[in-house]
Amino acid sequence: MICYAFPLAHEAGEVLKQCTQKEQFSIGDLRCTLGNFGGRPILVALIGMGQTRAAENTQAIFQYFRPKGFILAGYGGALVPQMKVGQVVMSVNFSSPEVQQFLRLLSGFDFATFCTADELADTPKKRDWYASNKQRQVIDMESAAVADVVFARAVPFMAVRVISDEYSQVLPSGALEAGFDPATDQPTPLRLLTYLALHRGEIAPFKKFVAGLSVARKNLTHFLVQLNDDLPASW
Repeated sequence: MICYAFPLAHEAGEVLKQCTQKEQFSIGDLRCTLGNFGGRPILVALIGMGQTRAAENTQAIFQYFRPKGFILAGYGGALVPQMKVGQVVMSVNFSSPEVQQFLRLLSGFDFATFCTADELADTPKKRDWYASNKQRQVIDMESAAVADVVFARAVPFMAVRVISDEYSQVLPSGALEAGFDPATDQPTPLRLLTYLALHRGEIAPFKKFVAGLSVARKNLTHFLVQLNDDLPASW
C-alpha cells in the first residue's frame, strides 16, 4: 500500500474523487481515507499544515499502517522567477535517491530543491532571503519534517509540490489567514468577507491566488495519476 499524504483537504480533493471503495475515518486530528486509486490500494492522509503537526500525524500513520511507499504532495511557493503557477516539481534533496532514478523515466514534472519553513514566504523580499540563504528553489511548510519521520522507517519517500504562487507575487497574507482555519482545515468565509471589507486592497491579489489554485490542483492530480500508474507493483 502507498500512502499519499497532503497537508490540506483541497490539495487532496481531486485524488479522492478518483478513488473507489472508500472508507473514511479519523485518528485524532489525522483524517484518513482507504481506497482504490487506479487499481491500487492506497491510504490518503490529511496531515495538516506546519512541521510539528505534519510530523506528529506522519508518526501516527506509521503507528497504524505499514505503507511501502510514502508520497507527500501539495502546494508550494516559488523562490525563483523561473517557477510558474501549475508547475509540478519533485524535491531532489528530500526524495529518496532510489526513487529519483525511477522518476527520471516520467514526464510532466521538473526536479527542484526544496526548503521548509514555519512561515509564509509572501513577498519577493522573503523569497530572495530563502533562495540566497538556503540555496533552494521551492518553499513549503512540511517536507523536511515529514521526510525525517519517513526516512527513519526506511520507506521510499517522494516530496512533490505544485507551484501555487510565483516569485513576483505579493500574497494577501491577512486575507489568507482570515479565510482559512488550519486547525480544522476549513474555510471561514464570514471572517474573510469581514476582513476584505476593511482591507479592499487585498481583494485583487486574493482572487489571483485562488484562481491559480484550480490550475495547480489539476496539474498536481494529473501527475499523481501518472505516477501511481507507473510505481512498482510491489508497493
